Amino acid sequence: MKNKPLKATLAVVIFALTVGMVYDDIATDKILAVINVKIQKDNQDNTWRVRDNEGRNMGSISASKNNGDIINWQSVGSAMVFTFDKNVNRYFEFDEGLFEDGYTQRVDANKKLRLKVRENAPQDTLIYNVFVIKAEKFVVGNSPPKVVIR
Repeated sequence: MKNKPLKATLAVVIFALTVGMVYDDIATDKILAVINVKIQKDNQDNTWRVRDNEGRNMGSISASKNNGDIINWQSVGSAMVFTFDKNVNRYFEFDEGLFEDGYTQRVDANKKLRLKVRENAPQDTLIYNVFVIKAEKFVVGNSPPKVVIR
């Protein structure tokens, strides 16, 4: 019976040390952000916009090169053509066969364009346009959509 309190105390001490180690490991790890946005038609005014999953306008997307953040754009209801003002090869990793010219990429209706920020990407702001093929118009917003790499 005298061993039970000793064993319990030892278990508590080991648990406390282990939790401290786990916490320390978590605190130093990079936290990857996955940024999901949709390009979709606004039912109120028939314009096409970049929106987050809650329906808020996302004219500016902020992503970190240090964490290797991932940006997913989903085309809703139409094929679309993305055009960036700078060569995306300097800034992003993506599937082979995409962005053959470094600037433009077609995305089929209801598909995703997935870009991962390179760890060696320069800090910069990339302006991009999205042309909605079905509607024959560009996505609109208060300013051109952009990706800010920090």
